[in-house]
Amino acid sequence: MDQIKTPNLKLTNIEFLCLKMSAHPGKSGRWYLRELHQYRFGTPGTGGWNALYLSPRGRYRNVLFQNTAPADRAGSIDHRRCSKVGQFHLTPAGRAVARRAGWKIGLP
Repeated sequence: MDQIKTPNLKLTNIEFLCLKMSAHPGKSGRWYLRELHQYRFGTPGTGGWNALYLSPRGRYRNVLFQNTAPADRAGSIDHRRCSKVGQFHLTPAGRAVARRAGWKIGLP
């Protein structure tokens, strides 16, 4: 019987997202979530898995990273102004998490 191979993951989801945002700033939230799915499971995702990390009501938004895209349309849920495509960048606290994650996996 074949054993299921599990990858040797060293980073938490938040550490991985912060490390990705430090390496590729300004991408959309969906892009970061697809990369996270690829890291976790080894297969490409649709970009909706674990979307709570990047949602406006998520606990890490505006603490570790923020959406800097211009608000160019009205939102569908609460009718606040929002952007069509996000541009996520790290805050100083997010850069510290990314730096620790880099040390954790042996990056200089």
